[in-house]
Amino acid sequence: MGRQSLFTSDFSAGELAPELKAVFFQWRNASEDGAFPKLTEFGLPNTPHAPNILSVYEIERSETGEPADFKALYARSRISNTLRDKFVGTRLSEHEGFGPGSRIWSCFSEAAASPGPLLVSLPYVGPLPGYRSTSEIYLPLLGEAGGVDYLLTAVVLLEDEYRGPDPG
Repeated sequence: MGRQSLFTSDFSAGELAPELKAVFFQWRNASEDGAFPKLTEFGLPNTPHAPNILSVYEIERSETGEPADFKALYARSRISNTLRDKFVGTRLSEHEGFGPGSRIWSCFSEAAASPGPLLVSLPYVGPLPGYRSTSEIYLPLLGEAGGVDYLLTAVVLLEDEYRGPDPG
């Protein structure tokens, strides 16, 4: 799948919400000589401007190396105490509306297939009232063997109406 207007891999840090900016800069500062940081060496951000949701997913790959599923290893939410229990230890494909064919699945697949920072805006589809869209960043993390085996995701929930992908 090629890059679509839903995805933004070429962005400036000025476009990021403050909560995403803190995570992005910590990730970028942990990167060495152009290599992404290792999960085992990356301290999860705990800043005053923490995103609403911060998660780490393991990329499960097929025999050909293609992303096959995404297993939640860590989840922290500032606004929902049940998120951790609902997702940690499960795969995206096990959750209705998050599996293959969903927008969220497309974002994870794109981030895993074309590693690099990925900024995304999506309509909000959760149970919390008042939110209508999200601003999300997907950041690759290396495993012990040196490949991109994990994704760090940070999500800010927004009251703004989702406006769809930029047609340009």
